Amino acid sequence: MGGVYLNLGCPVLAVMGSKSSGKTTVIELLAPEMIRSGFSVAAVKHIAHKDFSIDTPGSDTWRLSNAGARPIIAFSDREVSIIVKAPTLSLDRLAEITLNLGANVLILEGFSSIALKERSIGKIICVRSMEEYIRFNEKVGNEVIAFCSLYNLNEPVLNIREDSEVIVKRALNFVKRKTAILEISKSLAGLNCGKCGNKSCEEMAEAIYEGRAKPEGCIVLKKMPALNAKIKIDGYEVPLQPFVSEFIRKTVLSMISSLKNVSIKGDERIYIEVSKSKIFNISHRET
Repeated sequence: MGGVYLNLGCPVLAVMGSKSSGKTTVIELLAPEMIRSGFSVAAVKHIAHKDFSIDTPGSDTWRLSNAGARPIIAFSDREVSIIVKAPTLSLDRLAEITLNLGANVLILEGFSSIALKERSIGKIICVRSMEEYIRFNEKVGNEVIAFCSLYNLNEPVLNIREDSEVIVKRALNFVKRKTAILEISKSLAGLNCGKCGNKSCEEMAEAIYEGRAKPEGCIVLKKMPALNAKIKIDGYEVPLQPFVSEFIRKTVLSMISSLKNVSIKGDERIYIEVSKSKIFNISHRET
């Protein structure tokens, strides 16, 4: 299975295709049905025009931006507009913004250069001809939800209007499946260490979802009970690889061994707890 994984944190759909191929029409079909199914949807439109800015030179928000404010928020009685100025804005950052704004599904319009090979993204590809279908099909990776068109083309290209129910159903199935996989992924170590034989924790979660693996296959979580150094942050135990755990243990013991009236053998266990009040509690026990 080819392609790469990004840790996006929410289901992401990319509706891709050439200009006037029906991308916006597809999103107009998808968004209402996903909302009716209980999802909150954010949409991001890729604008290819070089140096495009939604901000107007000379406006108050433009002046605030020039003064260095980041982000700039325009607030009215009808809407709130958040302008994030950045040389580049990565896809995982867009997903993070989506979640922070309360949406749990992100729909991209465009972004083919990123989305075509990205395994975490569901792809709906709009084409105007069979030639375009062949060209995209040669480049695309996994998770293709549908090829579709505003025109009646040959199979397997669906008609956007006549086959709208099929397109929406496939997209919803992808979002529900991806949501379940992401929930499983949260229960894993999140280190993407590859010790389980998968390229990422999300790939491991996908294998668990499909019944090809079990949660016990996460080597990091399996070894955590036996670690000699543990860290908790606000009650959550941070997954550590054995090497990192031992490095922390030896470093902390080395530091406190120089304290007055402290006797260290070198085989003690270390427990570090970080609280919201930023107080560090360090204890050691003799084994």
